[in-house]
Amino acid sequence: MDSFAEQLLKKKLGGKEGVIIALIWLGVIILSLLVLLFFPPISILLVLLCWGAWWLTQTQFIEYEYSVLNGDLDIDKIIGKRKRKRVVQVRASKIDEFLPVTDKLRPEDFQRVLVAAWSKDTATFYVTYNSKKNGRTLVLMEPNARVFKELYNGQPRIKQLALEKACREAGVALPTEQSTEG
Repeated sequence: MDSFAEQLLKKKLGGKEGVIIALIWLGVIILSLLVLLFFPPISILLVLLCWGAWWLTQTQFIEYEYSVLNGDLDIDKIIGKRKRKRVVQVRASKIDEFLPVTDKLRPEDFQRVLVAAWSKDTATFYVTYNSKKNGRTLVLMEPNARVFKELYNGQPRIKQLALEKACREAGVALPTEQSTEG
């Protein structure tokens, strides 16, 4: 019987995204004033400017969807609730490490680093694997209890034991079904 879990994680807007949104709308205001000053009868331009600004603003709202089917991990990046892009697709047997994030983790040792979490600082676990396309890949993530359990169950017993040991050493509690769903 197949086992499946999924989680939708909305990325929090940070200072960078806030500045981008503010600059977009400031640009719209300035362009609108110029249009009104030099081309008063062409008010359709104002509508197009506002629509374009709204469209650009929506690109700052990012969500990550984790899907785990029989231990295989898929992560999709959803931009503005309208565009979906698969950013990770790795079979359970190809996952090298599934461990808690600690100070010992060195992202600079990887060719590709994907932060599929609210931020780099809030990531609780990471997955590493080798990709033909991207090389050695590090994925920082915040799995809820169900996604964690499916990833954990998809690993060979030796990797499960390594994860348990790493969690004990780092003082990280293993997510359980009673944990809050994120």
